[in-house]
Amino acid sequence: MHERSILDIAAPSGRMPPYGDTRHARQEVAIPPLGSRRRKLWEIPHKYHCPIIGTCLDVGELRRLGARFSWRKQEPPSDYEIHVSFVAAADERNDLSQATYKLLEKKYTGVVGRFTKARSTEELLALWTEALGAGEVPGALWAVMTHPRADAVVMSLVYEDIHMISHQIGAGQRADLKALSETRQELARLKRDFETQQRRARELADRREREIARLSERLAHCESDCERLREREYNLSERLKAGGAETYQQALDERDARLAQLEEALSASEARTAAWREKHALAQAECERLAQLAQERAADCEALERLVLQSSAASCEDCPNERCAQRADLGGRLVLCVGGRKPLVEQYRRLVTGCNGRFDHHDGGLEDNQRRLEAMLASADAVVCAADYVSHDAYYRTKRFCKRCEKPHVLLGSSGVSAFARALEQVAGYAAPASH
Repeated sequence: MHERSILDIAAPSGRMPPYGDTRHARQEVAIPPLGSRRRKLWEIPHKYHCPIIGTCLDVGELRRLGARFSWRKQEPPSDYEIHVSFVAAADERNDLSQATYKLLEKKYTGVVGRFTKARSTEELLALWTEALGAGEVPGALWAVMTHPRADAVVMSLVYEDIHMISHQIGAGQRADLKALSETRQELARLKRDFETQQRRARELADRREREIARLSERLAHCESDCERLREREYNLSERLKAGGAETYQQALDERDARLAQLEEALSASEARTAAWREKHALAQAECERLAQLAQERAADCEALERLVLQSSAASCEDCPNERCAQRADLGGRLVLCVGGRKPLVEQYRRLVTGCNGRFDHHDGGLEDNQRRLEAMLASADAVVCAADYVSHDAYYRTKRFCKRCEKPHVLLGSSGVSAFARALEQVAGYAAPASH
């Protein structure tokens, strides 16, 4: 521990360099030539000591270094007093300035080595600009200020940059303080919310504990009841064994097995019954369809028989047959047959002629021209169309034309002679018109 305090080592006036006064930024300062030797701390102009001490060393480092020297007062000086003392001591060579110089050299050895490669002021300023962009301001400041190529212009430019950076840092600190205040308010709100949530959680936990205690007590009662029931079951089982319950149990098992077999057989029988019922329904529907078809065929045959008898008899005026009394008379009307089987056309013609009518035929678009169909439909008095031997276009055109012109027509599902004979009776008025 040295005898003198750092306040004694500092300049008596305790003057501060004009760090905040930008009017001295470009003021020329007499800098002695150094050749290739780097400057010592006390060889740097005094107005640059304040930014060097304030930027390159933090207060903790200054306090640890100042602890090697005795304090004038009992309590340690403030941060500002420490800073002023070190800046004042750096103006001349003394124990404190030498210790400060050694600390700076040790701390920024790597940066100083990189700046030593600069051989001109341009290279030195380029390294300084690069360091500013990388955020390496403290080490670069010490390396530039001690560099032998740093003249008054270089030092002034570096001083201007440091001066503006200090303003930016101050503004940033004010913004940080504002954000810190807002953060503290938010933290206080979060603490209040946390305490509220914690209180609610404790209340919920207490309720859960009470519910768990109640359920535990209830569980104990249930376990006690179960134990009594198990004991009672054991006693009953022993009594049943003593009374021959095993024989009854075997009989019950055999009965259950037999019942299971009967239920399985019943299920199989029900399945077979359902299948037979389904087949019966299908067969019944088929029988009804065949009966209806047979009825229609019978009516066709009867109509054909009547027409055949009518056409073969020379005169039916004195015929005792009642069916001959129902004579079909077309009254000379023209009957157009659309479609039908070609080998039966002549039989169609004879049936129409036998009923005192005229006959015309169109094959339904198979060979005859479709355009000719419209003219034949217009000239006919009645139309018979066989759906099984006709084109789709001719069938629908015939159907639409007859409905639009309200012309008598019969649409046959079959092109047989009997069906055609029945259609002639419907056209002649012996049966109600029907469409298939």
